[in-house]
Amino acid sequence: MRRHLVWAVIFLLYVHSLMKSVDACDPTKRKKDRKNHCAGMDCDRGKCKVAGCSSCTGSNPWCAGYCTK
Repeated sequence: MRRHLVWAVIFLLYVHSLMKSVDACDPTKRKKDRKNHCAGMDCDRGKCKVAGCSSCTGSNPWCAGYCTK
């Protein structure tokens, strides 16, 4: 019984951390910047697809994140 409780707690902690990092996948929750044309665009393998941008944000394992600079 105790082992099941430990696994349940570990699973819940994992799901909690995953839900916090999901913001990078949802385009409506990405931070936009009027001065920076590429802010909020999708990243590919940790690099921005748009020329002139270099920084990606997002720690979700299912998404590559989005450009910030």
